[in-house]
Amino acid sequence: MLTGCDDEVQLAQSDLTYVGFRLAALDTLCQMDICQDFDDEDDVIFGYLVEVPFLAQVAPVVQVDLLADVWRRHRDVALHEASLLDAAVVYAAFNTAGRVISDEPKIARLWLKAGPQQVRCKLGSRAHPSLRNLFFKFWDDVDFLSVDELQELTPEHARAVREMMRLQDGEFEQMEEVLMRCRAFPAVLTNLEGVLTGAEIEGYGRLLVDERRGLDR
Repeated sequence: MLTGCDDEVQLAQSDLTYVGFRLAALDTLCQMDICQDFDDEDDVIFGYLVEVPFLAQVAPVVQVDLLADVWRRHRDVALHEASLLDAAVVYAAFNTAGRVISDEPKIARLWLKAGPQQVRCKLGSRAHPSLRNLFFKFWDDVDFLSVDELQELTPEHARAVREMMRLQDGEFEQMEEVLMRCRAFPAVLTNLEGVLTGAEIEGYGRLLVDERRGLDR
């Protein structure tokens, strides 16, 4: 289970949480599928993490990898304290899922109908705000939306702002690190189990572990 700043606050194990992860994953994977033959693929910014300015340029394959890893820890029986990066992933995924439900309700219903879990909650006009509320029950701030502004400050000013934001040691560096990655880790396909079907993992696997992309070791 994924926890907030203390073990008493956990990301809810609910249909709505599953909806947030599944729709964000499929929305990003479908965009990857469409863009894979573009000559300027690396210049196209897309994926659920566009919801977080600092992380908007994270490679889509890495975006899916991050989502899959957070999903794995969310499903685990053990407790896993979330980092600022984890919170940003959940926030962006839920916002993306809400947008898909609002803008493309037929596609959202088809994706959910074909998924590995049966969704019992109703998804209507309240789905997007419900997803946002679900996030804020788990994480009580959106400091990750302001991280992008730190790059424009002097080192001294940036350090003071980071202290004011109460960023833990290494959290900013962790977010910077994913900007430099261009490949998924080997466990990405296994981590997607439960949010994608076996057939979907097999079909989209070529986008995540394609020979042109390789794998981080």
